[in-house]
Amino acid sequence: MLMNRFNLGDIVYFIANGYHIREATVIRTGSGFCTIKFNDNETPAGTRVRVSKLFHTKQEAEVVVEKAHNTLLY
Repeated sequence: MLMNRFNLGDIVYFIANGYHIREATVIRTGSGFCTIKFNDNETPAGTRVRVSKLFHTKQEAEVVVEKAHNTLLY
């Protein structure tokens, strides 16, 4: 059984385009996916993403971006 790592209302961080970290709020969870609404966007629509693409803190997301960036440079 798949456990949800995130709850409704949680603030999460999503990496867009491999380097841009965007803050969002979880508005729905289930089956290994979360529907999120970006906090910097004024549209009411949400985006459904896999929980593996979300991070609890901005620092966790920054580590992933930094690792990917360093891999591309070498």
